[in-house]
Amino acid sequence: MRQRTVIIGVGVAAFLAVAVATLPASLVVDHLPPDLRAEGVSGSAWSGAADSIRLRGVPLGALTWSLEPGRLLVGELSFHVEVTRSDGFLRGSLAATAGGALAGRDLTLELPLTTLHPGDPGDWQGRVAGAIESARLERGWPVALVGRVQLLGLVPPGSRLGIGDYELDFDGHDDTPTQLLGRVRDLKAPLLVRAQLLIRRDRSYALTGEVQTRPGAPPELSQAVAFLGAPDAAGRRTVEIGGTF
Repeated sequence: MRQRTVIIGVGVAAFLAVAVATLPASLVVDHLPPDLRAEGVSGSAWSGAADSIRLRGVPLGALTWSLEPGRLLVGELSFHVEVTRSDGFLRGSLAATAGGALAGRDLTLELPLTTLHPGDPGDWQGRVAGAIESARLERGWPVALVGRVQLLGLVPPGSRLGIGDYELDFDGHDDTPTQLLGRVRDLKAPLLVRAQLLIRRDRSYALTGEVQTRPGAPPELSQAVAFLGAPDAAGRRTVEIGGTF
């Protein structure tokens, strides 16, 4: 019985693979989440490309995709995708769900922090690089995330003072249905940081923890950190930052 079930499953997957191979690439584009738009589409649903893909109107880069037929065996229409641009990339496996969400696996990326807000002088500057084991976006917002993300060469809004490199680690262990929790630490920076970042489904965030300037930190940075309040006996200051997107 089990062998028969496996044979049927493989047969169905093969049928779906052949069916997808004959479909035009425009069919894939038509079923993208509402926030995503593709232009200059060519190829087939099995393997294709787009000259440009946009998220909420913001150009992300050129897109290529190829079907992952093995995922059909678990009932998932998944593609290996690669977004390329002159200043970065994103590659990995993505699947659009029936409810319009975007699910990702084994993603790697390196992009400017300003990718989604190009030309905004009030935005943080730097680069984001990471390896994401799994993620799920609903309406362009993360509701599930397991992986590590590095923020490199950070420069605060309205400043030219670089504050170094940091890492966010999302292991999923302390997530709840309403929020994700990531742990923040410094990598190579004039600040020692130990904090946690909460990302909530209502598109709000909260960063709480402790910071401390290292010996040799720029005077401007030490002055800025002093505004956080008096340090404890070890020289650490409490930081609490929150907001919405």
